[in-house]
Amino acid sequence: MVHSQTEAKRLFVEKVVTQAGMVGVLLSDAERKMLSWSESDHDFVVDPQLPEQLASEISDEEYEKKVAGLLARRFAAEVRADPATEAQWTSVLVLLLQQGAY
Repeated sequence: MVHSQTEAKRLFVEKVVTQAGMVGVLLSDAERKMLSWSESDHDFVVDPQLPEQLASEISDEEYEKKVAGLLARRFAAEVRADPATEAQWTSVLVLLLQQGAY
């Protein structure tokens, strides 16, 4: 069970990284770090240079498309394997939304 914004973010980051590895999509160091970026998470230490570093590698639009695609494929795979996981994903997303993470 996920109880905090930090735990919820870690879970989704783990899912993105797992899916990327499974399908052979490379994630740069900046892309991986940006997965955890949050101004509303008190446990996250902001690196003010990270957005600029990421922007030099990939556009915001392409990065968001890449991450959204990885998450969508991971979600579909997990729900296919066990339909009950949809409720788990939903509860984690609701937690993030309630805490203003997205």
